Amino acid sequence: MSSPKLLLNAEPFGFGPTAAIAEFFPHLRAHFETIGYIGSGHSLDLQRDLGYDAIHDISDLSGETLEAEIKGILPNYDILLSAMDKDIIQQAQNLGLTTYYYDALSWYWPTIPDAVKACDLYMGQNFFGVEERLSQEFNDKIRAEIVSPIISDKASDKDKRYILINLGGLQNSYWPLADVVAFSKTMIRAIKAHIPVDENLIIASSHAVASHLEIEGFKSYSRDAMKAILSQTKMAFMTSGLGNIYDAAAYNVPTIWLPPTNDSQGQQLSLLRSRNMADEALDWSRFMGLATPLDYTDDQQKVLKRISKLSKKLSHCGNLQAGFEQCVGQAYQDIQNRENSVTRGLIAKFGTGGEKQVAKLVIEKSAAVKAHHKTMRFKA
Repeated sequence: MSSPKLLLNAEPFGFGPTAAIAEFFPHLRAHFETIGYIGSGHSLDLQRDLGYDAIHDISDLSGETLEAEIKGILPNYDILLSAMDKDIIQQAQNLGLTTYYYDALSWYWPTIPDAVKACDLYMGQNFFGVEERLSQEFNDKIRAEIVSPIISDKASDKDKRYILINLGGLQNSYWPLADVVAFSKTMIRAIKAHIPVDENLIIASSHAVASHLEIEGFKSYSRDAMKAILSQTKMAFMTSGLGNIYDAAAYNVPTIWLPPTNDSQGQQLSLLRSRNMADEALDWSRFMGLATPLDYTDDQQKVLKRISKLSKKLSHCGNLQAGFEQCVGQAYQDIQNRENSVTRGLIAKFGTGGEKQVAKLVIEKSAAVKAHHKTMRFKA
């Protein structure tokens, strides 16, 4: 019997979900005759160079057209594995597909949607509070698995040569691209003001942001290329997405965390700081002179709107930019000679190798799923 057809997907929010799918793919490829990917926007950046049988790009679709296209694609597969896109999970369930869900932020959600709970397999990446949260949300009738962080356990290169600016976690559906580009310019300008010209500086982001900024060395990297860079990085400036946090831990990179651009980034940074696991952090309250500090636990849209206003204010105010540059300089001086990151402590607590654990669970669970032998529709 041929293997069931597997469709992968990632929510286009930050780079964490799509990076996770890119990590799973190599461990799944040999076990399925057919693997496709469906997604939009920057979630496609890390998928295009992988060996998919089909990539379904739905970036330019919306409304009824988008819904119709998805309904036309999903029945050509037997299983959908999504990284954090609850809406397509619901659509797949309505069409009778087996559904698996990977969640990088199990600890974070105010509620876990019914469609996610109804998945045939739920896999949550371990972090502070995950075990307690899943014990409350799931029971014996609903299978939930806790997996280790999606990071390698390989040692870093002894030759540490790079300073990395990683802006890969900026884009989300609530923040216009023009604002993301302006924010990126501000971050890069402030950091470059303090980095000696003879340093090997690498700047990473999505294709969309990089294409709008003509800055030498600024580009989008594949996941394998990024891992090679991280293994040789001596210091980094990164957005505080959980993927970046675990990368800093895995590769032992002293890191200055950039101002959070969404609520989960802010909450994660607070969890690290409360446990002395953040080397340096540039929170908005530190340089914007806020009368009321940002509450990252507030309603998501409210938090994102306030961050959007702060970023626009920062991008258009020379005095605020000067204050931010000063904070960057202080943070740089504090950690430039460090050889180790305090974030490394996450490895001992939560482990590594989650990508292999996820693939093993998916392969084992899929062994009982029958292939429907449907005709594949290829769409560039």
